[in-house]
Amino acid sequence: MELENRETLRILVIDASSSEAEALLNVYRDAGYPTRAQHIMSMADLDEALSSDQKWDLILFSNTELPEGVFIQDMLEKVEQQGRDIPSIALSEHPEDDMSELLKQGIRSVVPSDNDELLLLTSDREVSDLHTRRNYRRMSVALNESEKQRRNLLNDQIDAIIYVAGGKIRYSNPAFNEMVGFDASDNLAGKPFADLIAQNDRKDVSEFLISIEDSGQALAAIQCPLVRKGDSEVPVRVIVSPTSFEGSYTLSLLVRVHDEHTESVAEKQEIEAVRPDTETHLFDKKQFSDQLDVAAQRVVSGRDKFALLCITLDSLRELHAKSGKRVSQPVYKEVSRRMGLSLLEHKAGSWSGDCFMALVQTGDEKAVQELSGQILHDVAAEAIEIEDQEISIQLSIGAVMINDACSDIQTLLVRAKHTAVVSQKKGGGCLSFYKKRRISAVSSVEKHLAGMVSQALQKDNFKLFYQPIVSLKGSTEKHFDVQLRMRDVRGREHESTRFRSKLDKNAMWSKVDRWQVIQAGKELLDGMKKKDNVRLFFHLGGNAFTEKEFLPWMSVAFKAAGIPTSAVVIEMSEQNIVRFHKQAPQFFDAVKGMGFHTGVSEFGCSLKPLDTIEPFNLDYVKLDPSFTKDLTNENEGKELKDMIRVLADKGQKVIVPEVMSAVEMAPLWHTGVDFIQGDFVQEPSSDLDLSFEGDF
Repeated sequence: MELENRETLRILVIDASSSEAEALLNVYRDAGYPTRAQHIMSMADLDEALSSDQKWDLILFSNTELPEGVFIQDMLEKVEQQGRDIPSIALSEHPEDDMSELLKQGIRSVVPSDNDELLLLTSDREVSDLHTRRNYRRMSVALNESEKQRRNLLNDQIDAIIYVAGGKIRYSNPAFNEMVGFDASDNLAGKPFADLIAQNDRKDVSEFLISIEDSGQALAAIQCPLVRKGDSEVPVRVIVSPTSFEGSYTLSLLVRVHDEHTESVAEKQEIEAVRPDTETHLFDKKQFSDQLDVAAQRVVSGRDKFALLCITLDSLRELHAKSGKRVSQPVYKEVSRRMGLSLLEHKAGSWSGDCFMALVQTGDEKAVQELSGQILHDVAAEAIEIEDQEISIQLSIGAVMINDACSDIQTLLVRAKHTAVVSQKKGGGCLSFYKKRRISAVSSVEKHLAGMVSQALQKDNFKLFYQPIVSLKGSTEKHFDVQLRMRDVRGREHESTRFRSKLDKNAMWSKVDRWQVIQAGKELLDGMKKKDNVRLFFHLGGNAFTEKEFLPWMSVAFKAAGIPTSAVVIEMSEQNIVRFHKQAPQFFDAVKGMGFHTGVSEFGCSLKPLDTIEPFNLDYVKLDPSFTKDLTNENEGKELKDMIRVLADKGQKVIVPEVMSAVEMAPLWHTGVDFIQGDFVQEPSSDLDLSFEGDF
């Protein structure tokens, strides 16, 4: 199981103990989050954090051990005063007793201090809600700008256009105002549209518009006289279509002066274009997309409930492959005819070669089940006879209930197709409803991953890859990063960086480390026999800090293979250095004593990264990939440059990993970084490619 790449999480940690604060950050890093964090010990620290350009995602309060003089309510009030939207979580030893008081102070969530799994789940929810709010604010700004631009375009339109909702005018453009005798700049918003319709037609037109608004019909046309200012009348033809205006469902009316003798072909085609096929009663793909868009608008506005059905003709592809178009096309045509008749009271469309879509105006799953049963009976119960052979029909149906939580059209379509595939896998001829996948609990994920790793060890399903680490300053050695991949029972490969942090502190990972030392040692030895000056980076798990036998074993293994220790860099992750900070000094002393080079990976995510590695005098510092992703951000780029400068002053060589494009590469030339690594330079190879040039 491959864990997803997560976005960088920016956290303010308010705790009296820096070690406890680091332990909290490790909970997030173990879950796959790169972190940027600041340890808050006073109100001054909070002022400094809030005054920076950084956008913070979470505030964590340790209610059991707050810094002296720090009060939760004061800090939350400071955040609110500055207008910052930062969700807050309090960790409490007695949440059932503290919850009411903490919530009154403004805390959003309270979590037991010893429940890491609940902390992660709560954080995921709070950060997801935060992203939703941020996105809403961005969309509100974009919507306002879009509405401004639309008003400007409408104001310049030659055609008369008016927006109507609930019988009242929401907007009219200058061309419409002039048509009915008003000044172009007059504001008709709020005026009943019926007041502008001739008395004899007023009732019929009003009722017709209400029916269009209620039914959600995609397009319609009416003819009626409008009353101009001064009581003269002007005959018009009105094209009515649903839309949204300033975020609300409304009707758009395109009004043109009507003359029966000069009625344009285009006007007739506008109406014909939205009618379904006369033979099958099915809409085409574009027409159905328009209908779906209207349905989504009506659901969001609370006017209707809909279900989207994806109906697949499972046997068509096999039939086409076996008998060709002369059989498959007549079958498809007959199925389309039956489908259109079965869904005559609903909106159905031909979507692709073997797929149909239908909109059902209901929010009741039972009604969808009954309709699906009717479709299966009407379309598939009776075989189709082509060229004296009876061809049986099998359909699979996937249903998605459309609600205001999911109005994105593409998402709805993807879910409907996916659910139809679920029905196919059940054997076809049935209905399945879309169900959102449940995310496995953290402990379950670790247990599952541990089982996969154990099985991969038993079946030799691990494989090593080697990626060049390229010098930007010239180097006599050829540096390569040793990367571990695991193949699962389905043959899929998973990079260890996606799951290693959840397991590498366990004793089991020691077997993985030993395996890669032996395998990579063979490759390194072959390279050295060719007189190449090669240096390999070995990433060891956190368990190496505590297992006393590992380092002596590794030293003996390399010595027995004839590999000098100077050709090896032993690399540990920053989070494991933090986790095993008591064992780390002795470990690195032993590694250096054996002649190995030392390094840290995934660097820069602890509370005080430079202080974290200060005692160890490491040779190489490999930054966390999240810094590479932030290179195009001016503020983040400055943070990276400052960090590189400090490390360079201490004589430590800096590696920037996962450089994936020229956009990320360009700024690195001016940062003073020593090495780069990533697919933009060269992708990992299953062989040690010693022909690769080690510098630019």
